[in-house]
Amino acid sequence: MNIYKKYAYTIKKILLIYLVKKHSLIVLCGLFVGLYYYLFFWLKTLINFLIGGSTFPLLTVTAAYLALQELWEQKPQIAKLNPVAIERRIGHSLILFGFGIFPFSLHKGWSQALIWLGILAGIALSSWGIQFFKSYQRPIFLMVTSIYPGIYFVASYIWQALTPERTMDHIQAWSVNLALHAIGYPSILDGTLVKLPTGGVDIGWGCNGFDLIVLMLMTSLLIGMAYRLKVFQTLTISFLGCVVAFSFNTARIALLAIVVAYWDGRSFEFWHHGWGGQIFSAAMFIVFYYLLIQMRLLDFAHKPKLR
Repeated sequence: MNIYKKYAYTIKKILLIYLVKKHSLIVLCGLFVGLYYYLFFWLKTLINFLIGGSTFPLLTVTAAYLALQELWEQKPQIAKLNPVAIERRIGHSLILFGFGIFPFSLHKGWSQALIWLGILAGIALSSWGIQFFKSYQRPIFLMVTSIYPGIYFVASYIWQALTPERTMDHIQAWSVNLALHAIGYPSILDGTLVKLPTGGVDIGWGCNGFDLIVLMLMTSLLIGMAYRLKVFQTLTISFLGCVVAFSFNTARIALLAIVVAYWDGRSFEFWHHGWGGQIFSAAMFIVFYYLLIQMRLLDFAHKPKLR
């Protein structure tokens, strides 16, 4: 009997070592997809957006950093989580499925992101079980929002699907026309076209400020999650961020209208692309920061409550 128990124990130990090695090999396959293929696409897309004048890459990197920082701080607790057999098998299936079909998704960024997200879910499930998803919802949410650099486009698709055509364009054109009159310029509003005596601008989707509003909403959400703010505080900051974003975009488009009417084409290109957009974004964030301080909506003197 003792010999049988000793034999059974030896077999069990060998199987455990084999399963651990098998798990490590499968996880390595999944990480190979992310680190060798998807990471290059992710960084390239972020750099292209940044060069184009978008501030979303900074937000994406911040979300990823906050998620990884919190998971690293919780490393001892995470290490204690153990998956059951069925969780490990399902996780391995997700990893291998993603590993197998990833080469067929290289022509679309969103499909690469979706498959990489599935692989990450498989790695987490096979390594720590379903309890990981129940216990670490905040870093998981942050990681999901940072997994695809163009995820903010989803908000624009939803807005355009639920509102009449060019609603945001008309709202922005009206505000630009109002701003020009306020500073003494005789502008005329014709639909989405804001006219001055010697030129004008037609407000299109890329200039209507919707992306800036989404940017400030995401920034406010990240601040709320990082500092563990109450829902009302986060909503207040989000509303303030939207007002600041809309105001700054109105000022920028009004400036572009003046540039078109009275300056030269090079000045328009500067303020319409790249550096001009970054200058306005930087000014917007500085004003937002000082408003939060002056209105005592957030105490930046204290560290974020990530634990």
